[in-house]
Amino acid sequence: MNRILAVVSIVIASGLLLSGSAYAQSGENAGAYDEAEAQAIDRMLMCPVCPAQTIDQTEVPLAKQMRAQVRELLADGATRKEVLDWFAAPERYGPGVLAEPPRSGFYLIAWIVPGVIVVAGLAGGLLTLRAMRRRADDNPSETASETDDLQPYLAAVDRDLALDKDDANAEQN
Repeated sequence: MNRILAVVSIVIASGLLLSGSAYAQSGENAGAYDEAEAQAIDRMLMCPVCPAQTIDQTEVPLAKQMRAQVRELLADGATRKEVLDWFAAPERYGPGVLAEPPRSGFYLIAWIVPGVIVVAGLAGGLLTLRAMRRRADDNPSETASETDDLQPYLAAVDRDLALDKDDANAEQN
């Protein structure tokens, strides 16, 4: 009986000791985050003290703190948008910290102006080509007079080529 009581006591004590590690290994990942998502967010945030660098490109202390904050927010369950909104809040860094400006309000200009410039450039190029084509069609006599001015030179080239051709034929015979 003593022996059975000792075995039962050992089993109960082992169960109590191991239950903590089993609970720690449960499927719940409280505080876990996706590192790939954290790195993607790092590439979306500009370093406030480094010119034209995102926080994943620089090793200044502020960028390190910002990367740690990204991971902390993700571990707390924040989404990508929530993390970006947290950093872009006016009381923190403002919208200037975002690598890609928001597509609303004043920042909409950054999205519209490049397209307008491209369209205006293409339109200007087409108008210039049309004007050049009209000018060429209106002045065909200039082209003829230019050809007349070149005739002596073209004849000299033709003679030289004919001489070279005759010399090549003579060498072959």
